[in-house]
Amino acid sequence: MESNTNEKIAEWQQLVNKPVYSADGREVGIVRTIQPENLVVQYGSASPGNYLIPKSTINKFDRGIVYLNKDAKFVDDNYKFD
Repeated sequence: MESNTNEKIAEWQQLVNKPVYSADGREVGIVRTIQPENLVVQYGSASPGNYLIPKSTINKFDRGIVYLNKDAKFVDDNYKFD
């Protein structure tokens, strides 16, 4: 699969069930739902939580992995929701 930047992602549904990594290389979670402006990303297995990540935060989608342009601390501090 070729690399796609946010502007080139034509079919957003292809991101569902794909892993998400932060800019500093940490695994954030798995894409569960696509919303008009955001991705719902689930993390954790014992007691899962969610992030609401803006699509504009996606740096690229490459080889089945979503890469963000924000580090893990930023994602945790700004996008976590219940």
